[in-house]
Amino acid sequence: MPNWLFILVNVGVAAFVGGITNHFAIKMLFHPREEIRIRGWKLPFTPGLIPKRKEEIAESLGEVVSDYLVTSEGLQEMIRKPLFRTKAEDAVNRKLKFLLESEQTLGDLALKLWSPEEWQQLKDRAVLTAQSVTARGVTAVWSDYGLEDKPLKDLIPGWSEETRQRWSEVAAEAVLKELGDTLLSSDGQRLLKEMASAMMDKAGGFLGTMAAIFVDEDKLVQKLTPMLIGQLEGKKVRQTIVSVVSGKLEQYGEMSLGRVVEAAAGEFGPGLITRKLEESIPWKAWIERLENVRITDFITPRLPAIEGALPGLIDKGLRMLEDAVPAAMKAVDLPNLVQEQVQKFPVERLEEVILSVSGREFRAITWLGVLLGGLIGMFQSFITLLWR
Repeated sequence: MPNWLFILVNVGVAAFVGGITNHFAIKMLFHPREEIRIRGWKLPFTPGLIPKRKEEIAESLGEVVSDYLVTSEGLQEMIRKPLFRTKAEDAVNRKLKFLLESEQTLGDLALKLWSPEEWQQLKDRAVLTAQSVTARGVTAVWSDYGLEDKPLKDLIPGWSEETRQRWSEVAAEAVLKELGDTLLSSDGQRLLKEMASAMMDKAGGFLGTMAAIFVDEDKLVQKLTPMLIGQLEGKKVRQTIVSVVSGKLEQYGEMSLGRVVEAAAGEFGPGLITRKLEESIPWKAWIERLENVRITDFITPRLPAIEGALPGLIDKGLRMLEDAVPAAMKAVDLPNLVQEQVQKFPVERLEEVILSVSGREFRAITWLGVLLGGLIGMFQSFITLLWR
């Protein structure tokens, strides 16, 4: 055989062996997927390296990712970078601009975050919470200021004997005027007529019979009315009513507020106030009215204040986010999370990803095997020829 042909054959064979060896070495990283047994004997190098060591690779990747790639310190450092803050500001400003141009209502925005059932539950819970806060506030004020045992006169500004006398005179004037107007009204006249008739019926005997025959009830009422009005306008009646009202005011002034409320309403003070507030404050209607407000109508009047407060709010939000990173990382349990995800990742898909990224390098390794094999074959041929 000529020397040149001998060298060419040796180089070709060695190059083929080197290339095919590297090619199968790369393939054996992923193949075969499962172990192969022949008559109970396990074929060596089955399954391939990655399928065989998948759990160990997943565990190692979890440790590497959590210890070196995604760490609390690294995330906190990223949050502190000016670029991250700038991106956060841009995102908030874009969202604010979108809301200003939106025709959606606050209710529409809420329904994007919660389902209709969840949103209704939140509204009901908000009403109950507002009522509960109101009740606790009333109870706290009632207790903190000692209103249960505090005399009524200590709670009314300017309480004095002169004040009570003035109030009593005003009350007496109102009562006498109301009585006079009532007596002069048709209802009052009818009442007087009924009273006169009842008096004659009760009189009985001869006198009662004579009164029923000769006394005209209408005329009697007409004569009684001016007399009664005159008595009501008299000084004595007025002084009597003023004295009674003043005495009652003095009596109630010495009573505690708790006793006064309980005596007047028949229930405990805080309970009464809370019930009245619940009846007078339409929490549900306010919430329903609020959810029908357009977002732009809600934001536009407050836009200068929002824009002024935005930098501070972003700084505070970033600080809160930075402080929450260690706890969040601990709660996520990144090593186990990565390990679980890698274990679930199909080997076929993993092979596609690695080959798509490193396919050129793997082909270079194959051709490097061809080159090295060829060089080895050439070197071996020269040694053989020299030995001859």
